[in-house]
Order: sequence, then C-alpha cells, then structure tokens
Amino acid sequence: MKLENTIVIVADLGELKAYKIHENDGALSGEFPNSYRLEMIRDENFIEGRKKMGETLSDSTGRMINDTLDEHDAILEKDNRVLKDLAQTIDNIVKDEEPNHIFLAFPKEHNNQLVAKLRHDVKELIEKNIPSDLVKTDKNKLLSHFIG
Repeated sequence: MKLENTIVIVADLGELKAYKIHENDGALSGEFPNSYRLEMIRDENFIEGRKKMGETLSDSTGRMINDTLDEHDAILEKDNRVLKDLAQTIDNIVKDEEPNHIFLAFPKEHNNQLVAKLRHDVKELIEKNIPSDLVKTDKNKLLSHFIG
C-alpha cells in the first residue's frame, strides 16, 4: 500500500493526536528511500475524558450534587459525550486533510463505539484500526504498529 496522503490518528478518552505521513527523500537524508516521517497536524485534549466522576458529580466543596444519580449511568453518559466529540474531531480532520487512507488506534474498550460514531465516508477510509492506546507512543515508533 502506498502511504501517500495517509493520516495516522491515535487517541484515548482524554487526548487525540493526528499525523500526516511524509516519505523521506532518501537521496537527501542518506536513508532508505522507503522511510517515512510523521508530521503532527492536530493535538487535542478532551478535559472531560480525564475528569474523575467525583469532579463531575460534586460541587465546589466536594459534596455530591445528586445522590440519586447512578454513577454507572453518569460514567456511560460522560464517555458517550467524549466519544461523540472525538468522532466529530476525526470527521473534521478528514474533511480538512482529505486523506486517501487512515490508520486509527483507539483503546479496545471503546473502539467499536468510536468507529460507529464516525461519518460513513470516514469509516471507508480506515485502512487499519488497532484496538490499543498508542497516544503516549513515540511518534518515531508509531508507524511500526501499522506497517510491516
């Protein structure tokens, strides 16, 4: 597969990083002609995804705002909102960058839910989808998770 006009998106519930793949010019860099580098095109934090439930369901003094609210439902609702925001951000990146292919990495726990929230045309561009959290992976090692 030709990696021309391919973007790599790695995310979790708290952060999203998007990279564009560029082929290194082997004659200039002294490297093999088929080596690639990643250029960051987006780095976003999703603060709500990093908050603990106590921060979300309590007032400034730390008291619970609604004792009858089921914590499990609140977690699902929060995760759903963050997944919707992440999907919208990915849709916007694809709209802006117009890639031919997408490599996606998102944790297994919510991977299917995220993909389900993406626009149909975006889903069709996903060449590889890795159910893993690679957000903290060094960008120089990211491509090894997606190609050979």
